[in-house]
Amino acid sequence: MISRGRRRFLKLATATAGATVAAQIFPPAIRQALATMPARVTGTLQDVQHVVILMQENRSFDHYFGSMRGVRGFGDPRPLSLRNGRPVWFQPDPKGGRDYVLPFHFDSTRTSAECIDQLNHDWRGPFEAWKYHDAWVAQKSPLCMGYFTRKDLPFYYALADAFTICDGYHSSLFGPTNPNRLHLFSGTSGVSVGNDGKQVIHNHDDNNWVADMSLDDPTFKGLAWTTYAERLQQAGVSWKVYQEYDNFGDNLLQSFANFRDLDQDDPLYQRGRAWAEGSTAENAKITNGEPLVNAFAHDVASGRLPQVSWIVAPYMLCEHPKGLPRDGGQPGYGESLTSRLLEALSAHPQVWSKTVFLIMYDENDGFFDHVPPPMPALHSAMGRSTVDVSAENYHGESLGLGPRVPMLAISPWSRGGWVNSQVFDHTSVIRFLEARFGVHEPNISAWRRTVAGDLTSLFDFAGTADTAWPTLPDTRDVMASSLASCKFASPEVPSLQALPIQEPGQRPARPLPYLQLEMRNRGEVGVALNVYPAAGESGPWFYTIGAGEQLQDELPATTRTGGGYDLHVHGPNGFLRHFAGSPHEPVLDVAQRYDTDSGQLVVSVHNRSERACTVALHADTYGPTETHRLQLAAGASGDVAWAIAEHAHWYDIRLDSSSAPSWRRRLAGHIETGRASLSDPAIAKAAEPSGRELGSTLHES
Repeated sequence: MISRGRRRFLKLATATAGATVAAQIFPPAIRQALATMPARVTGTLQDVQHVVILMQENRSFDHYFGSMRGVRGFGDPRPLSLRNGRPVWFQPDPKGGRDYVLPFHFDSTRTSAECIDQLNHDWRGPFEAWKYHDAWVAQKSPLCMGYFTRKDLPFYYALADAFTICDGYHSSLFGPTNPNRLHLFSGTSGVSVGNDGKQVIHNHDDNNWVADMSLDDPTFKGLAWTTYAERLQQAGVSWKVYQEYDNFGDNLLQSFANFRDLDQDDPLYQRGRAWAEGSTAENAKITNGEPLVNAFAHDVASGRLPQVSWIVAPYMLCEHPKGLPRDGGQPGYGESLTSRLLEALSAHPQVWSKTVFLIMYDENDGFFDHVPPPMPALHSAMGRSTVDVSAENYHGESLGLGPRVPMLAISPWSRGGWVNSQVFDHTSVIRFLEARFGVHEPNISAWRRTVAGDLTSLFDFAGTADTAWPTLPDTRDVMASSLASCKFASPEVPSLQALPIQEPGQRPARPLPYLQLEMRNRGEVGVALNVYPAAGESGPWFYTIGAGEQLQDELPATTRTGGGYDLHVHGPNGFLRHFAGSPHEPVLDVAQRYDTDSGQLVVSVHNRSERACTVALHADTYGPTETHRLQLAAGASGDVAWAIAEHAHWYDIRLDSSSAPSWRRRLAGHIETGRASLSDPAIAKAAEPSGRELGSTLHES
């Protein structure tokens, strides 16, 4: 049992309802523990001795954190444009008698938003219905557009402000819990290991292959491939799953043949299947997570915390929407569990100082997220890839990735309220363990290894860590208040809709490993680009370029109604290229480079036509509002340079030409210098519809 005195360090002091978090008084032992420096020995990843992994249920990034300061949320200045020309927020509502549904606030103080029932979160099905990212309301219901704010999730927002949040972390596929958790526990949901052509894309499957993974189903024989826990066991790396009797089926180790029908003395059973002491079938539906928290706290206090821990929340506390009558799953219940686990960890400085605690969500439950996920192109009509995509081919449908989900990294090496925008998915957690413990997971597909990172960019192991523990809201009463909100009226789409407003301000941003690309990737990591036409029925196209590789493709010269092309290329960390024009207009080539000596972004325009042209360049999003004009004779080139360091190396440059009325170019994104930076300043402003870094050249034909 965690003492009430220890819980006092989480106290929230407020003068009135809605007041900001105030200073706290910590017991001396807790103050000493939380002021402890990281256990730095080598100044590298090898200083991490414990990795704790808590995967919760069914929330999207925009649904939880779209309104948070400094992340790529509702203030995104470069959102995807739908086929009707509106930004992606205006999701069509063909069944509801409305033209569209905008994201709207799930006010937990006035509605039962925390207590709504689950949405449709089945396997996406044919990609044809989702390729334009405009099927959310039609397939998931208008409630999919609901989102929470800081006042609804104060503890999670406080954690993000104190540590590191990822705004490029995706679920592994656009589907339900089991296949996503299989990627966390084994690096795949089946196809990359053969599996007789079968793959788990549903929680249950009636097509002659029983995918009901419950413990009491004798017809399910168990999955045959190797889990990462078994690989750790073979390598002598200690590990354990912390769980209670009713784990909501979320411990996917129980679905593997090697973890079924075990003797209770078997090490695989003791580490991967045993219940926390005090957890029984009788108290499974009324637990507040105390057996699980006590088991974790005991191992931390006694020096028995393993090198790798997976925490599987009990049914009540997993944050899965369940509907009324309510029996748990509210976000507040998850905040309570997380706060108690972190309290148990931080109370022992010798353990906290060498631990990484990761919190992520398995899938989005159908809740809207505005960033289209990277996709592998399985055939030339979809795009191209320089890396093998065969392990992402599910009966002719692209498997991954799925929508963005929340992810927080809590450790002495990730303090400071950072945002990290590198692309990750659930297999990235395994790759972090690979990097630390040297145990390779062959089940992860080549495409995922190319597109998704290994989480190491979340941390600064060599730098000077902030030793102050953050002020965090009190969560002692959060479960009771969450349950009380269930009596309120159900949330509804407001009669007068408005675009959501994101919190103002920036946050520090971790340096990313993305380097220069021209459909030729000279960088150290692979990259995925999504190309969307502004209108018409062609496309979209998806490109994956491995590190040091290149590819070429020919896109239709006519992609918009009335002729001409109009294409938007989206990539990681707000990267955008816009190409519009007509094959009949003058040919103007645009390129960019970053001059490291002067700190300037240089944009070059080459007039390849046979007549003189005038090109106007605008950089009003981040830079001065004046327009630069290049007068280019036939065959001539010209440069314009911008100092971008004062804008944290963000840029957004638009080009047009009076000599070519339909010709447009837009170059936007962030120059990666290898140093820490700040989040996109334009996120805090009203969004216009619409590295070295991912510079790109798209050759028209």
